[in-house]
Amino acid sequence: MYRMLRFALLFIAMVSPMAAVLMAQPVGGPPPCWPPPCIPIDGGLTALIVAGLVYGGGKAARMRNVRGKSR
Repeated sequence: MYRMLRFALLFIAMVSPMAAVLMAQPVGGPPPCWPPPCIPIDGGLTALIVAGLVYGGGKAARMRNVRGKSR
């Protein structure tokens, strides 16, 4: 157990200084997207709303059928 803990601590001590370098962004330069309206939110958001409506409509129809059969 002691040997495994020592190995883990040694590994963390060796890797942690490099973590900041690996996660750092390049210095300077223009913003990644210019002019600002370059994020296509509409395509994915519309598909998500349509999928939710289809799922909700199917669920409502099933609930209506179950409620009708129980009467």
